[in-house]
Amino acid sequence: MRIRTWGHMSGLMAIALFCAGADTLYLKDGTALDGKVSKINDHCVAVRSGNGEIVYPNEQVDRIEQNDKKGTLDLAYDNPAALRHEEELDRATGLNTEQRERIIALVDRLAREDSNERNQAINELVGLQRQMDVYRFLRESRHGFGARVMRGVLEVMLAINAAETKEIVYDSLFDKVPGIRAAALELLGKHKELTSIDSVARGLVDADADVQIAAAHALAELGAGRATPALVATLSNTNPRVRNAGKSALARIWSTPESPVQFETPEEWERFWGEVSARAGAPIALASLEPLFVLAEGDYVLVHE
Repeated sequence: MRIRTWGHMSGLMAIALFCAGADTLYLKDGTALDGKVSKINDHCVAVRSGNGEIVYPNEQVDRIEQNDKKGTLDLAYDNPAALRHEEELDRATGLNTEQRERIIALVDRLAREDSNERNQAINELVGLQRQMDVYRFLRESRHGFGARVMRGVLEVMLAINAAETKEIVYDSLFDKVPGIRAAALELLGKHKELTSIDSVARGLVDADADVQIAAAHALAELGAGRATPALVATLSNTNPRVRNAGKSALARIWSTPESPVQFETPEEWERFWGEVSARAGAPIALASLEPLFVLAEGDYVLVHE
């Protein structure tokens, strides 16, 4: 079972809608702080008064109420746990709050629909490495990012430090969150040297359709001819999106500009495979594959997109 929340709000959609005029912030630990509450980004909110500001991640916030209270803030007094958290982040990432918020604002842009905007954010993050240790921050914070930004996060990390990031990308293949697995598969299709075709093909038997689709696209990018039997088997999938992804992947793998290859039915592709299998290498059959991740019975995954 999957429980889905949007963005990085952990279900606190009211924060995004209500915080602009809010004056009291209630935390889950029972703390109440008076002041001007505002959204910093999709990850956190801040409560400000005339003499200070404290930033809280959304998952620590219980609710926000409007009133006329102005309040005063003393970080060490009002929330010593928040002070310790800030100090821990300083040590773990080597960055102060302002620097971290600058990186997070760019990370949020990795979820944009427009590919040009996403690429610009990637380039800005890579360039920012010259001013601060972006890589260290992303490495230490990546488990808190949602699936929609994870491919971009990993792209940035690869661009800055490919050697260290290779293992992180591979580990992401087996993440419990389907969107993370899908993001890793998409990235592996682009970076052929990071893992094997056999590992990518395992995504075809994932319980999540989006992961299956990402695996099919990645296999097409890799030109994985020997995965043809597994891809042909996807043409009998009950999900039309998975069937279309499998059909598209097969056509991309075997077509050339001079000689396009396109069949509609599994039977046609099986006949074609009989003709070309001798030059494709050791075949990968769908029945031989193990899923990248299996959710334990009765368990669930909290999905941050």
